[in-house]
Amino acid sequence: MNLEIITEPLIGAAIGLVTNGIAIKMLFRPWKAIYIGKFHIPFTPGLIPKEKPRIAKSIANVIGNNLLDNETIQKTLLSDEIKNKIMSAIDNKISALSSEEVTLSEFITQRGFMETVDEKEKVINSSVSAFVTDKLISSNVSASMVDFASEELTKNANPVVAGIASKAISSARDSIISKIDSMIKEKAPDILSELIDKEYEKLKDKQIKECLTVILDKFPDYHEYIWKIYISLIDKQLNKILDGFNIKGIVEQKINDFELPELEKLIMSIMQKELYALVALGGILGFLMGLFNLII
Repeated sequence: MNLEIITEPLIGAAIGLVTNGIAIKMLFRPWKAIYIGKFHIPFTPGLIPKEKPRIAKSIANVIGNNLLDNETIQKTLLSDEIKNKIMSAIDNKISALSSEEVTLSEFITQRGFMETVDEKEKVINSSVSAFVTDKLISSNVSASMVDFASEELTKNANPVVAGIASKAISSARDSIISKIDSMIKEKAPDILSELIDKEYEKLKDKQIKECLTVILDKFPDYHEYIWKIYISLIDKQLNKILDGFNIKGIVEQKINDFELPELEKLIMSIMQKELYALVALGGILGFLMGLFNLII
């Protein structure tokens, strides 16, 4: 029996297996350039260690531009699946809070936010009081009051008295309006601030479930209301947030930060099956080449 019929294909298969195995190892090894004196040994370091920065940048560009671009992330965040999860989480939270017996003040205090909430109330109180005061003056409420008083006197008072009073008010109209505006500017902020503080204290003394009942009564379609706010937030802020995150930069930096043994382990864990298939393919091709060599 001619042994070449067996040995040549087997030798070809062995060569194919070994060369492909070595080629795959050379993707990662050696990790550093090797020198003999001043002579740099070719193919050192391996392809991946040598091209690591370029590979990291290429992968980051693919992920940032094609896989996790702003449009894809926005579409995902606004999907029905995300909406259902958000609404389900909100409903679960509302359901849990509906059984709470504590007051709003106790609830916030337990979570350590009472001081922050009080500070925010002061800021809002001051802003609202100033806004309403300015609105009263800019809307000419004082002029409306003077004109209303003049009309009521004309309608209800003795004609003689009404005539005198109407003329007196008319002649002093601008002065009266100015004084009312001054009074509004001086007194209104304190009055409004006191009213807001009283309502705030009443609100803090209400039980959580009472507060929820009031809110849900005012916003029966709260799902859609919350979802509109969420959509608005995503539309206005997502690009700024993602630009701040710099996904491409994060991915590139993360890959560059990998130690070469870790990177090799990671790639092998992802592509181990495919790389072993390449080694096997080298053996099959070597075997066929050896067989083909016998035929010719």
